[in-house]
Amino acid sequence: MTIKATSLLSIAAIWGAMIAAVAIRPEAWWSLFFAALATGAVGISAMRRLGLSRLAAISGIWGGTAAAIASDSGAAWMAIFAFLATGATVYSFMRRDAYLNGIGIAAAWAASGAMAARDTDAAWTAVFAFLTAATIAKSRSRAKRGIIAVIAWGATAGIAIPNEGYYWLCVFAFLATTAMFFGGGFPVPRRFEWDILDRGDDDGDHVRTVH
Repeated sequence: MTIKATSLLSIAAIWGAMIAAVAIRPEAWWSLFFAALATGAVGISAMRRLGLSRLAAISGIWGGTAAAIASDSGAAWMAIFAFLATGATVYSFMRRDAYLNGIGIAAAWAASGAMAARDTDAAWTAVFAFLTAATIAKSRSRAKRGIIAVIAWGATAGIAIPNEGYYWLCVFAFLATTAMFFGGGFPVPRRFEWDILDRGDDDGDHVRTVH
């Protein structure tokens, strides 16, 4: 039984970032509770090789969160979504060698953290950074969504940071990573079934279908 180095480095990344942030903003101490939960999520899989892709993602998640908290303790609640993003990343289909996907997750959180550091009101972008992380992490591809995330979130940060009020662009950065545009992932309905007056069996054999 061995403990994998990538798991230990992931835990070190979480605490290194958060201890530094709380040292600057002691009033954000309660965010360490979610860092502990994230540590537990990683620790349960400490004997599993997370790979450099997950290590990069987790480092970016907590690095971005810590940057926002260090700027203003009002952004401490981002740690909640950082924990959720960590769980989604650790327990996912993402390949250990999907380096660009890991970088894509890190880029989303780095952008969110940078925007929140610029303006605490932008801390809500962490919600879409989390959704982006979950979308990328469930992908079985090695690079496609990660590359899209880097471009989309990078453009969002590039526009929103110097131009306050454009934080809503993160919604489109998230949508750019979903399967609605680039295949796989979220299902898109292809037909409509009229089952209001249906009296057939539950297996749908007698359901009328409108194509």
